Amino acid sequence: MNQTALAQKLKRPQSFVSKYESGERRLDLVELHQICLTLKVPLSKFVERFEKSLR
Repeated sequence: MNQTALAQKLKRPQSFVSKYESGERRLDLVELHQICLTLKVPLSKFVERFEKSLR
């Protein structure tokens, strides 16, 4: 899914997605949860993958 499609599903501007993708903006937990729901990825699975990537 590209930035524009995700932004449309989240009802946010494309720049919103671009800024957190580039690291210019950080997401809070509520926003991350909404993104995970949109992408059909359980938040717990996302966190698990993130933790593994840090090792």
